[in-house]
Amino acid sequence: MNSGTSSTPPRTAAAPASIPVRVAHAEPQTDEVCGYVLRRLDGQALPLAQAGAHIDVHLPGGLVRPYSLCGDPARTQEAYHIAVKREAGGRGGSRAVHETLRAGSVLHISPPRNLFALAPRASHHLLLGGGIGLTPLVAMAHTLHQQGASFTLAAYARSLAHLPLRAQLASAPWGERVQVHLDHTPDFVPAADLVARAAAQAHVYFCGPAGFMDSVRQACAAWPAERVHFEYFSAPAQPAPADAPAGFELVLARRQRRLAVPAATSIAQELHDAGIHVDTVCEQGICGSCITPYLAGEPDHQDACLSQAERATHLAVCCSRSHSPSLTLDL
Repeated sequence: MNSGTSSTPPRTAAAPASIPVRVAHAEPQTDEVCGYVLRRLDGQALPLAQAGAHIDVHLPGGLVRPYSLCGDPARTQEAYHIAVKREAGGRGGSRAVHETLRAGSVLHISPPRNLFALAPRASHHLLLGGGIGLTPLVAMAHTLHQQGASFTLAAYARSLAHLPLRAQLASAPWGERVQVHLDHTPDFVPAADLVARAAAQAHVYFCGPAGFMDSVRQACAAWPAERVHFEYFSAPAQPAPADAPAGFELVLARRQRRLAVPAATSIAQELHDAGIHVDTVCEQGICGSCITPYLAGEPDHQDACLSQAERATHLAVCCSRSHSPSLTLDL
Protein backbone atom coordinates (compact mmCIF):
# COMPACT_ATOMS: atom_id res chain seq x y z
CA MET A 1 0.00 0.00 0.00
CA ASN A 2 1.40 3.33 -0.75
CA SER A 3 0.45 6.88 -1.19
CA GLY A 4 1.80 9.39 -3.64
CA THR A 5 1.18 12.41 -1.47
CA SER A 6 0.15 12.73 2.13
CA SER A 7 -1.23 15.51 4.27
CA THR A 8 0.42 13.99 7.33
CA PRO A 9 4.18 13.99 7.93
CA PRO A 10 6.01 10.68 7.56
CA ARG A 11 6.41 8.70 10.73
CA THR A 12 9.75 7.54 11.99
CA ALA A 13 9.95 3.77 12.03
CA ALA A 14 9.03 2.33 15.38
CA ALA A 15 7.50 -0.83 16.78
CA PRO A 16 3.78 -0.12 17.24
CA ALA A 17 1.86 -1.79 20.04
CA SER A 18 -0.31 -4.57 18.64
CA ILE A 19 -4.02 -4.83 19.39
CA PRO A 20 -5.69 -8.23 19.97
CA VAL A 21 -8.93 -8.49 17.99
CA ARG A 22 -11.54 -11.09 17.16
CA VAL A 23 -13.09 -11.66 13.76
CA ALA A 24 -16.70 -10.79 14.52
CA HIS A 25 -17.94 -11.53 11.02
CA ALA A 26 -16.53 -12.94 7.79
CA GLU A 27 -18.48 -12.87 4.54
CA PRO A 28 -17.50 -13.60 0.94
CA GLN A 29 -18.15 -10.63 -1.33
CA THR A 30 -17.05 -12.14 -4.64
CA ASP A 31 -15.42 -15.44 -5.62
CA GLU A 32 -12.06 -13.81 -4.83
CA VAL A 33 -12.83 -11.26 -2.09
CA CYS A 34 -13.88 -11.81 1.51
CA GLY A 35 -14.84 -9.09 3.97
CA TYR A 36 -13.94 -9.19 7.66
CA VAL A 37 -15.22 -7.24 10.66
CA LEU A 38 -12.67 -6.97 13.49
CA ARG A 39 -13.59 -6.02 17.05
CA ARG A 40 -11.27 -5.50 19.98
CA LEU A 41 -10.89 -8.64 22.08
CA ASP A 42 -11.34 -6.85 25.41
CA GLY A 43 -14.46 -5.03 24.26
CA GLN A 44 -12.84 -1.60 24.52
CA ALA A 45 -12.89 1.04 21.78
CA LEU A 46 -10.47 0.70 18.90
CA PRO A 47 -8.33 3.70 17.91
CA LEU A 48 -10.27 6.08 15.69
CA ALA A 49 -9.05 5.84 12.09
CA GLN A 50 -9.25 8.48 9.37
CA ALA A 51 -10.31 7.78 5.81
CA GLY A 52 -7.49 6.22 3.81
CA ALA A 53 -5.89 4.48 6.80
CA HIS A 54 -4.72 0.89 6.87
CA ILE A 55 -3.80 -1.62 9.55
CA ASP A 56 -1.07 -4.26 9.65
CA VAL A 57 -2.58 -7.72 10.20
CA HIS A 58 -0.40 -10.34 11.90
CA LEU A 59 -1.06 -13.74 10.33
CA PRO A 60 -0.04 -17.32 11.07
CA GLY A 61 3.53 -18.19 10.13
CA GLY A 62 4.87 -14.77 11.06
CA LEU A 63 3.39 -13.00 8.04
CA VAL A 64 2.35 -9.37 8.46
CA ARG A 65 0.33 -7.65 5.76
CA PRO A 66 -1.26 -4.16 5.47
CA TYR A 67 -4.96 -3.90 4.59
CA SER A 68 -6.98 -0.73 4.03
CA LEU A 69 -9.94 0.03 6.27
CA CYS A 70 -13.11 0.23 4.18
CA GLY A 71 -15.83 0.98 6.73
CA ASP A 72 -17.20 4.33 7.90
CA PRO A 73 -14.28 6.12 9.61
CA ALA A 74 -16.68 7.75 12.07
CA ARG A 75 -17.48 4.28 13.44
CA THR A 76 -14.01 2.75 13.51
CA GLN A 77 -13.92 2.77 17.31
CA GLU A 78 -16.63 0.09 17.16
CA ALA A 79 -15.00 -2.17 14.56
CA TYR A 80 -12.52 -2.23 11.68
CA HIS A 81 -13.74 -3.45 8.28
CA ILE A 82 -11.31 -4.88 5.74
CA ALA A 83 -11.81 -6.71 2.44
CA VAL A 84 -9.09 -9.02 1.14
CA LYS A 85 -8.73 -10.40 -2.37
CA ARG A 86 -7.08 -13.78 -2.66
CA GLU A 87 -4.09 -13.30 -4.96
CA ALA A 88 -2.97 -16.56 -6.55
CA GLY A 89 0.39 -15.07 -7.51
CA GLY A 90 0.95 -13.14 -4.29
CA ARG A 91 3.43 -13.65 -1.46
CA GLY A 92 1.12 -15.75 0.72
CA GLY A 93 -0.58 -13.10 2.85
CA SER A 94 -3.98 -13.11 1.17
CA ARG A 95 -3.96 -16.89 1.00
CA ALA A 96 -3.31 -17.05 4.75
CA VAL A 97 -6.19 -14.64 5.39
CA HIS A 98 -8.65 -16.64 3.30
CA GLU A 99 -7.55 -20.03 4.65
CA THR A 100 -7.25 -19.21 8.36
CA LEU A 101 -9.53 -16.31 9.33
CA ARG A 102 -13.05 -17.27 10.32
CA ALA A 103 -15.69 -15.74 12.58
CA GLY A 104 -14.27 -16.13 16.07
CA SER A 105 -10.60 -16.15 15.01
CA VAL A 106 -8.29 -14.17 17.31
CA LEU A 107 -5.36 -12.23 15.87
CA HIS A 108 -3.24 -9.12 16.40
CA ILE A 109 -3.29 -5.93 14.37
CA SER A 110 -1.39 -2.65 14.47
CA PRO A 111 -2.96 0.71 15.23
CA PRO A 112 -4.12 2.41 12.01
CA ARG A 113 -1.57 4.28 9.92
CA ASN A 114 -2.51 6.72 7.17
CA LEU A 115 -0.37 7.55 4.14
CA PHE A 116 -3.40 8.13 1.90
CA ALA A 117 -5.21 10.98 3.64
CA LEU A 118 -7.86 13.25 2.17
CA ALA A 119 -6.76 16.77 1.26
CA PRO A 120 -8.29 19.33 3.64
CA ARG A 121 -9.54 21.63 0.88
CA ALA A 122 -10.53 20.80 -2.69
CA SER A 123 -13.17 21.99 -5.13
CA HIS A 124 -13.96 18.35 -5.88
CA HIS A 125 -12.59 14.93 -4.89
CA LEU A 126 -12.39 12.38 -7.71
CA LEU A 127 -12.07 8.87 -6.24
CA LEU A 128 -11.02 6.15 -8.71
CA GLY A 129 -10.92 2.53 -7.53
CA GLY A 130 -9.91 -0.48 -9.63
CA GLY A 131 -11.11 -3.80 -8.21
CA ILE A 132 -9.99 -4.31 -4.60
CA GLY A 133 -8.39 -0.85 -4.80
CA LEU A 134 -11.87 0.43 -4.06
CA THR A 135 -11.47 -0.30 -0.33
CA PRO A 136 -9.81 2.91 0.98
CA LEU A 137 -11.92 5.04 -1.37
CA VAL A 138 -15.19 3.81 0.14
CA ALA A 139 -13.96 5.03 3.54
CA MET A 140 -13.13 8.38 1.92
CA ALA A 141 -16.62 8.61 0.43
CA HIS A 142 -18.16 8.14 3.90
CA THR A 143 -16.09 11.02 5.29
CA LEU A 144 -16.63 13.36 2.34
CA HIS A 145 -20.39 12.80 2.52
CA GLN A 146 -20.40 13.63 6.23
CA GLN A 147 -18.39 16.79 5.50
CA GLY A 148 -20.78 17.87 2.75
CA ALA A 149 -17.87 17.89 0.30
CA SER A 150 -18.15 17.51 -3.46
CA PHE A 151 -16.95 14.11 -4.70
CA THR A 152 -17.41 11.34 -7.25
CA LEU A 153 -16.54 7.69 -6.61
CA ALA A 154 -15.87 5.68 -9.77
CA ALA A 155 -15.57 1.92 -9.23
CA TYR A 156 -13.95 -0.23 -11.94
CA ALA A 157 -14.29 -4.01 -12.23
CA ARG A 158 -14.28 -6.78 -14.83
CA SER A 159 -17.96 -7.52 -14.15
CA LEU A 160 -20.57 -6.95 -11.47
CA ALA A 161 -19.67 -10.34 -10.01
CA HIS A 162 -16.07 -9.11 -9.55
CA LEU A 163 -17.03 -5.80 -7.87
CA PRO A 164 -16.10 -5.82 -4.14
CA LEU A 165 -18.12 -3.92 -1.51
CA ARG A 166 -21.28 -4.05 -3.65
CA ALA A 167 -23.52 -4.07 -0.59
CA GLN A 168 -21.85 -0.93 0.81
CA LEU A 169 -22.14 0.87 -2.51
CA ALA A 170 -25.80 -0.07 -2.85
CA SER A 171 -26.82 0.98 0.67
CA ALA A 172 -24.62 4.06 1.17
CA PRO A 173 -26.39 7.41 1.66
CA TRP A 174 -24.04 8.82 -0.96
CA GLY A 175 -25.03 6.28 -3.62
CA GLU A 176 -25.89 9.00 -6.15
CA ARG A 177 -22.18 9.93 -6.19
CA VAL A 178 -21.16 6.43 -7.34
CA GLN A 179 -20.34 5.42 -10.91
CA VAL A 180 -19.74 1.75 -11.70
CA HIS A 181 -17.70 1.03 -14.82
CA LEU A 182 -17.57 -2.60 -15.97
CA ASP A 183 -15.23 -3.84 -18.70
CA HIS A 184 -16.69 -4.24 -22.18
CA THR A 185 -19.99 -2.51 -21.44
CA PRO A 186 -21.49 0.27 -23.60
CA ASP A 187 -21.36 2.94 -20.89
CA PHE A 188 -17.76 2.20 -19.80
CA VAL A 189 -15.70 5.37 -19.35
CA PRO A 190 -11.93 4.99 -18.84
CA ALA A 191 -10.58 6.46 -15.60
CA ALA A 192 -8.20 8.62 -17.64
CA ASP A 193 -11.22 10.28 -19.29
CA LEU A 194 -12.69 11.15 -15.89
CA VAL A 195 -9.37 12.74 -14.96
CA ALA A 196 -9.41 14.79 -18.16
CA ARG A 197 -12.94 16.03 -17.35
CA ALA A 198 -12.23 16.83 -13.69
CA ALA A 199 -13.17 20.23 -12.32
CA ALA A 200 -10.54 22.92 -11.88
CA GLN A 201 -8.58 22.53 -8.64
CA ALA A 202 -10.01 19.03 -8.09
CA HIS A 203 -7.97 16.41 -6.27
CA VAL A 204 -7.74 12.86 -7.63
CA TYR A 205 -7.27 9.72 -5.50
CA PHE A 206 -6.70 6.31 -7.09
CA CYS A 207 -5.89 2.76 -6.10
CA GLY A 208 -5.97 -0.51 -8.01
CA PRO A 209 -3.95 -2.97 -10.11
CA ALA A 210 -0.77 -1.99 -11.93
CA GLY A 211 -2.28 -1.26 -15.36
CA PHE A 212 -5.02 0.85 -13.82
CA MET A 213 -2.49 2.80 -11.76
CA ASP A 214 -0.22 3.41 -14.74
CA SER A 215 -3.12 4.71 -16.84
CA VAL A 216 -4.35 7.16 -14.20
CA ARG A 217 -0.85 8.36 -13.29
CA GLN A 218 -0.17 9.09 -16.94
CA ALA A 219 -3.50 10.93 -17.24
CA CYS A 220 -2.67 13.29 -14.39
CA ALA A 221 1.05 13.63 -15.16
CA ALA A 222 0.63 17.37 -15.75
CA TRP A 223 -1.31 17.94 -12.53
CA PRO A 224 0.42 19.60 -9.56
CA ALA A 225 1.74 16.89 -7.25
CA GLU A 226 -0.26 18.20 -4.28
CA ARG A 227 -3.52 17.40 -6.10
CA VAL A 228 -2.60 13.79 -6.96
CA HIS A 229 -2.95 11.04 -4.32
CA PHE A 230 -2.48 7.33 -4.89
CA GLU A 231 -1.90 4.07 -3.07
CA TYR A 232 -0.40 0.82 -4.31
CA PHE A 233 -1.20 -2.65 -3.01
CA SER A 234 1.98 -4.06 -4.52
CA ALA A 235 5.21 -2.37 -5.49
CA PRO A 236 5.22 -0.92 -9.03
CA ALA A 237 7.83 -2.24 -11.44
CA GLN A 238 11.15 -0.44 -11.20
CA PRO A 239 13.43 0.14 -14.21
CA ALA A 240 16.52 -2.02 -14.21
CA PRO A 241 19.55 -0.11 -12.84
CA ALA A 242 22.14 0.92 -15.39
CA ASP A 243 24.88 -0.40 -13.12
CA ALA A 244 24.96 -3.23 -10.64
CA PRO A 245 23.92 -2.13 -7.12
CA ALA A 246 26.90 -1.08 -5.04
CA GLY A 247 27.52 -1.37 -1.34
CA PHE A 248 27.75 1.73 0.82
CA GLU A 249 28.42 2.87 4.37
CA LEU A 250 25.49 3.47 6.70
CA VAL A 251 26.09 6.00 9.50
CA LEU A 252 23.76 5.92 12.52
CA ALA A 253 24.07 9.45 13.89
CA ARG A 254 22.54 9.04 17.35
CA ARG A 255 24.18 5.69 18.00
CA GLN A 256 27.52 6.83 16.57
CA ARG A 257 27.83 3.57 14.66
CA ARG A 258 28.88 2.73 11.13
CA LEU A 259 27.60 -0.28 9.19
CA ALA A 260 28.60 -1.63 5.81
CA VAL A 261 25.58 -2.39 3.58
CA PRO A 262 26.60 -4.94 0.90
CA ALA A 263 25.13 -4.85 -2.58
CA ALA A 264 22.80 -7.79 -1.91
CA THR A 265 21.55 -6.65 1.53
CA SER A 266 18.85 -4.09 2.32
CA ILE A 267 19.33 -1.31 4.85
CA ALA A 268 16.56 -2.85 6.96
CA GLN A 269 18.25 -6.25 6.99
CA GLU A 270 21.60 -4.71 7.96
CA LEU A 271 19.91 -2.83 10.83
CA HIS A 272 18.19 -6.00 12.02
CA ASP A 273 21.47 -7.93 11.86
CA ALA A 274 23.04 -5.19 14.01
CA GLY A 275 20.30 -5.64 16.64
CA ILE A 276 18.43 -2.44 15.72
CA HIS A 277 14.68 -2.88 15.37
CA VAL A 278 12.96 -1.35 12.38
CA ASP A 279 9.33 -2.18 11.72
CA THR A 280 9.03 -3.76 8.27
CA VAL A 281 5.68 -5.03 7.03
CA CYS A 282 5.40 -5.03 3.24
CA GLU A 283 9.17 -5.07 2.52
CA GLN A 284 8.29 -3.48 -0.84
CA GLY A 285 8.28 0.23 0.01
CA ILE A 286 4.52 0.63 -0.11
CA CYS A 287 3.17 0.52 3.46
CA GLY A 288 5.30 3.18 5.17
CA SER A 289 6.07 1.10 8.26
CA CYS A 290 9.85 1.50 7.92
CA ILE A 291 10.02 5.22 7.05
CA THR A 292 13.12 6.69 8.69
CA PRO A 293 14.63 10.20 8.63
CA TYR A 294 18.07 10.70 7.10
CA LEU A 295 20.54 13.55 7.69
CA ALA A 296 23.16 13.30 4.94
CA GLY A 297 23.89 11.46 1.73
CA GLU A 298 21.92 10.91 -1.46
CA PRO A 299 19.38 8.11 -1.09
CA ASP A 300 18.34 6.00 -4.05
CA HIS A 301 14.60 6.09 -3.27
CA GLN A 302 12.85 2.97 -4.56
CA ASP A 303 9.66 3.26 -2.50
CA ALA A 304 6.14 4.05 -3.63
CA CYS A 305 4.88 5.58 -0.39
CA LEU A 306 6.66 8.93 -0.01
CA SER A 307 6.00 12.17 -1.84
CA GLN A 308 8.86 14.08 -3.41
CA ALA A 309 8.76 16.57 -0.53
CA GLU A 310 8.94 13.76 2.04
CA ARG A 311 11.86 12.17 0.22
CA ALA A 312 13.92 15.26 1.01
CA THR A 313 14.04 14.16 4.66
CA HIS A 314 12.93 10.51 4.87
CA LEU A 315 13.46 7.15 3.19
CA ALA A 316 12.03 3.64 3.34
CA VAL A 317 14.81 1.42 4.65
CA CYS A 318 13.26 -1.79 3.31
CA CYS A 319 14.02 -0.91 -0.31
CA SER A 320 16.14 2.27 -0.60
CA ARG A 321 19.80 2.21 -1.54
CA SER A 322 22.35 5.04 -1.71
CA HIS A 323 23.78 6.95 -4.65
CA SER A 324 26.46 8.36 -2.36
CA PRO A 325 29.26 6.32 -0.71
CA SER A 326 27.81 7.13 2.72
CA LEU A 327 24.27 7.61 4.01
CA THR A 328 23.51 9.02 7.47
CA LEU A 329 20.29 8.05 9.27
CA ASP A 330 18.77 9.78 12.26
CA LEU A 331 19.02 6.61 14.33
